[in-house]
Amino acid sequence: MRTWRVGSISMGASLLFLGIFLLFSQLLKWDSAYVLAGWWPVLLIVLGAEILVYLYLSRQEKPILQYDFLSIIFVAVIGTLGIGFTVLQATGLMEQMQAFFDSEVKTADLPSYNHQVGDDVKRIVVDSSYYPITIETVTDKEVSVFGTYRGTFSGDRPFFSKPEDYLLTTQKGDTLFITLKGLPESNGWRQSGQEMQATLVVPASKSLEISSNYNDVTLKPRTLSSSWEVSSSGMVNLVLPSSEDLTINAENVGDIQGEDAEWQFLEQANVPESEEEGIEDEGNPNKSATLKLGTGQHPITISHSDQVNVSIKN
Repeated sequence: MRTWRVGSISMGASLLFLGIFLLFSQLLKWDSAYVLAGWWPVLLIVLGAEILVYLYLSRQEKPILQYDFLSIIFVAVIGTLGIGFTVLQATGLMEQMQAFFDSEVKTADLPSYNHQVGDDVKRIVVDSSYYPITIETVTDKEVSVFGTYRGTFSGDRPFFSKPEDYLLTTQKGDTLFITLKGLPESNGWRQSGQEMQATLVVPASKSLEISSNYNDVTLKPRTLSSSWEVSSSGMVNLVLPSSEDLTINAENVGDIQGEDAEWQFLEQANVPESEEEGIEDEGNPNKSATLKLGTGQHPITISHSDQVNVSIKN
């Protein structure tokens, strides 16, 4: 009468399989997680085959089966891990985890956008969405967008390969609409630390309207020959040469600054009663002021912003 310890061969086969698998993973640069997730059922096959083969070979005798529980537990643990790998792979979490651990935070260049605008375009409307933007002027009739963005990359594939990936431009009548789309976000592992720094260059002769969802806006006009309007911004920084002929009108602004700027403050911004009550409760009423440079021929109007800061350079 023979005694068979069920699980001993399975544990030996499991150790042999794992040893060979890990060796070839190192030599052939296999993706260990994916290969193991696909081949773990072999261990259960070995355990079942061990029992069936022994019963078949010992059918003329009365075999006694004893279970080596330590070995079976060892095989069960490996099988459970294999099931876990399979579930992660089937739900896509394995790919998400692999991409997360292989990713790195980098800064890359935005694909440059350049567009010639004709005389039929009188006005440019800009929505910078959730990112800060810098506006500069040129004397020609070209609109350009360039800059950098920072995000979490998996491999060498960039977020943006062409300007249309982050920029929407549409001309309706005499108005050119420009909208920054923003950076993509994963539905699985959330990508953090994403930033975009864009610079928009517009013709000095075109009127400009900017809204930025209370983000920072930097204005660097040179020889401006049109009117600009900025609304719903966080910090509005104006970097101006002293030779400019501008009138800056700040309306309903939280704070107004500028060391060399001689602001003419008004008593109180004209706001609806409901808004005025909230402002008084906070103890920080909005301000309105005017700053004139040169003859003040071309106006820049800034409204409903948190702060305005003017820097005048000689």
